[in-house]
Amino acid sequence: MRVVGQISWVIMTLFALFLFCITIPYWSFRSNINFLLVKQAVVHYIPWRTAFYIHILGGMLAISIGPFQFVKALRKKFLNAHRLMGKIYVTAILFLAAPTGLYMALFAQGGLWGSIGFVIMSMLWFTTTYLAYKRIREYDIIAHQKWMIRSYAVTFSAVTLRLWVPILSIYTSIDHDFIIVITAWISWFFNLLFAETIIALTLNSKTLKPQTP
Repeated sequence: MRVVGQISWVIMTLFALFLFCITIPYWSFRSNINFLLVKQAVVHYIPWRTAFYIHILGGMLAISIGPFQFVKALRKKFLNAHRLMGKIYVTAILFLAAPTGLYMALFAQGGLWGSIGFVIMSMLWFTTTYLAYKRIREYDIIAHQKWMIRSYAVTFSAVTLRLWVPILSIYTSIDHDFIIVITAWISWFFNLLFAETIIALTLNSKTLKPQTP
């Protein structure tokens, strides 16, 4: 089980860093690259464009910090760094990525159902992260760890979204707009399902008395 966990962590981290790298070109501030090519109707709308850059800034911080927060050896050896990175992660989501994601969801592809899927994702992202923060402030370390797993599962939706779209496009005959609707839901749903499985296998049997950090 430990080896499987280590392999899973490596794969997750590589995908997270890959997403970080492919997001960097957006900081050229060009309006005709990648995702922005399909957002030409709003790409020159200043509120949306501002929200987009705030969103990717918060997302890049969260997706790249998250994996290293789960490494027990790093937490023990560099506890102060763990706390600092945790504060950056929480701030990046609660004040940058989640609120702007909620706003951008109103302009999502796929019509109403696509927007609803992304709205729910943003709300789950904010809520799971806030509860992770709240639990550690209460010194409930196990509950904190559970909510952090859920939080990063939603964070990782940015990766799974980009995996589901080409998979469904290549291996099904579903209309592209409907694929966007589907992925707006399954990109976070299956991630959270996987998170609950991890929690059930690793944390639900543990009890830990509250202690000062």
